[in-house]
Amino acid sequence: MKVAALHLFNFLDYAQMRGVTPQRVLTPLQLNNLDKQDINQLIEEAEIYKALNWVQDELKDDLWGIKAGNFLTLKLLGLIYQISLQVTTIEEAFHYLQSYLETTLPLVKMKTTTTAEQITVLMQIENEDKKINRIILENVLTIISREITLMVTGEFSFSLTSPYYTTSYPSHWKKEDYFTISFAPVLLKAALRKRPVEQLDLLLPEYLKLIETLKALDQSFSNKVKVTMLAMSDPHLPDITAVSDALYLTPRSLQRKLERENSSFREILLDLKKQICSFLLRHKEYSITSMSYVLGYAEPAAFIHSFKKWFGDSPERVRQNLRNSST
Repeated sequence: MKVAALHLFNFLDYAQMRGVTPQRVLTPLQLNNLDKQDINQLIEEAEIYKALNWVQDELKDDLWGIKAGNFLTLKLLGLIYQISLQVTTIEEAFHYLQSYLETTLPLVKMKTTTTAEQITVLMQIENEDKKINRIILENVLTIISREITLMVTGEFSFSLTSPYYTTSYPSHWKKEDYFTISFAPVLLKAALRKRPVEQLDLLLPEYLKLIETLKALDQSFSNKVKVTMLAMSDPHLPDITAVSDALYLTPRSLQRKLERENSSFREILLDLKKQICSFLLRHKEYSITSMSYVLGYAEPAAFIHSFKKWFGDSPERVRQNLRNSST
């Protein structure tokens, strides 16, 4: 059975944030011929298991599948988001998702059960490597839970289950005999013919471009924190607890490492918000309220206060100046 190499590289992107470079994994396994840019490239199931076992031995973190799922959400966001704009039922959305998995990750089998009260999606892999199956399945479930959150209207409550659950798992997880996600039937955004205010079709490529630019700049810890924050955005930037957990650190340890580089989490957060804001200003689709929402401000007034510190004027005047300079 063959698997799309992009899934391996998704895992390796996260491992790199934890200090395990792709070369350290691929070279001993003679997989250096893999091309990260080739989305159609396939590898043998045995090869991806060898690679993931190697990373597991390096990280020594049983929850790294979940953490990689949170880190890599943006990688699959484009596909799921585009689906969400077309379909009107959750059943239809999962039909497309199942087709995607069957094509790119066929070792994962998916079964959906729907009742009037609950939708349950069961995931399983039919081989004997339970350690890596756990990593893969918890990763896939984490990604799915985050993508559905973006697809539905209003609040979304869901439950994730794993046979390996302990109290160290994130919220929403509990112990059951199988790997599942379950939730009450929900109404998709497309069913209301309403595009989400954050206009993710515009944000996604900009976020990804910024991530690649940051990766090319340097290997400082501050830069790793920036890449992690952008990769975990949905589109809100994550807080220090989420970023620390993804990097297998406590918030205090993360702050200390940043202080050694004369930086802080707050400085990085504000710098990224300013960069994202600069992009949003150039798109008339974003009102002041929408921009404040995307950047994580509870009230537009708080956003405007920060904006004036960044740019020295109000959003309306800065936007008008940008328009005048482009004409």
